[in-house]
Amino acid sequence: MTRLDHAFAAIDAANAQDPNLDEGKPANLLYGQRMTAEQQRLFPQADDVLRIACRGQHIERWTLPRSAFPMNRPGYLQWRQEQGRRHAERIAGIMTDAGYDADDIDRARRMLTKQGLKRDPQVQALEDVICFTFIRWYLGDFMAALPDDKMPRIIEKTARKMSDEARARALAEFPMPENFARFFREGDRPQVVTRAVIVSHGQPGDPAPQQAAIEALAAEVARHSPGVEVMGATLADPEALPRTCRSDCIIYPMFMAEGWFTGTELPRRLTGAGAPGAHIMRPFGTDPGLPDLVVEKARQAAEAQGWALPDTTLLLSAHGSQRSQASFDITTALAERLAPHFARVVTGFVEQEPFIAEAAKGLDRAISLPLFALKAEHVLDDLPEALDQAGFTGPRLDPIGLAPEVPAMIARSIAQEVSSLKQ
Repeated sequence: MTRLDHAFAAIDAANAQDPNLDEGKPANLLYGQRMTAEQQRLFPQADDVLRIACRGQHIERWTLPRSAFPMNRPGYLQWRQEQGRRHAERIAGIMTDAGYDADDIDRARRMLTKQGLKRDPQVQALEDVICFTFIRWYLGDFMAALPDDKMPRIIEKTARKMSDEARARALAEFPMPENFARFFREGDRPQVVTRAVIVSHGQPGDPAPQQAAIEALAAEVARHSPGVEVMGATLADPEALPRTCRSDCIIYPMFMAEGWFTGTELPRRLTGAGAPGAHIMRPFGTDPGLPDLVVEKARQAAEAQGWALPDTTLLLSAHGSQRSQASFDITTALAERLAPHFARVVTGFVEQEPFIAEAAKGLDRAISLPLFALKAEHVLDDLPEALDQAGFTGPRLDPIGLAPEVPAMIARSIAQEVSSLKQ
């Protein structure tokens, strides 16, 4: 038995213990075998280290469940990082037992922890194999399980991780619709990011005031030095996107929820504006800093009333929709996260049940905080009318998007996104 045979046998024996099944086989065992098949197609002359890294990339992955970390974006990234470290150490032990030297083991560690991605050809080769395995064997399951508006972002991230050669080969091997294929044709996007554009819906009937508001917000964000030029655009102003956007910029959607607009309509508008390669960030409503900001604004309002926060009710009002659950879902999830800080967190919506007028009835020692990015017609008209109808007497705060802390929060998120695109 060769050293490679010894390592493969140890990896397969470990992964055969996976209690999760895929096509009747332990899922991790099958994943490792599929990785090897893709590696042999893409890199038939690979040395032992790359072969072992491919076979063991997910070794014993089920032993560290996602639920062991906070169920948010930072928690997900922590889980991924810890998985990579554990995989690397487990493979290092197997390679030691098989008789590989320290240099080979260190190279495997670097591959499995993705040190040198886009710079080290061997690390990039492993990433290309991972992406091909995902597209060939697992993308279909993702597409069946997730809403259509989530898929462009997943495809974009996958294409961005791949080498130019791998992207070209993926285009040749996998039939894909145009809205997916474009990510593979545009190369490693964006290589240099010099501009961020904050995009909001705007007011179609009277676009000028909201366009001025988003430009003012962009100027405030720029004052916090996110590392790139910052501009603002509304979808209601037909000239705004063509004037500000290009394929080497990133887009910060000043929307409260992910959904059809961020996943489908915004990419379509950007393509029409001549910026098909623009990188779209997650929207304002999913910004990691938002929950703490909501708590702080509510705390300030409660203290002004002489109330203790644990004795205070928070009324979160949002847009809602009869067609999409995105606004409802993000508002409900935020309410659950905020609940430990308050006596109660109540949610109400403009366009779906529970409507604000009903949700706000009978609330005592309560603060109203609108989950809107900007002050437009719903905040100016529908919300106060609903609160008046409910007899709501507590403090009525401005939309969370107008909080003075928001520009700095957006600047931090843009800087982090720019940094991640350079890796």
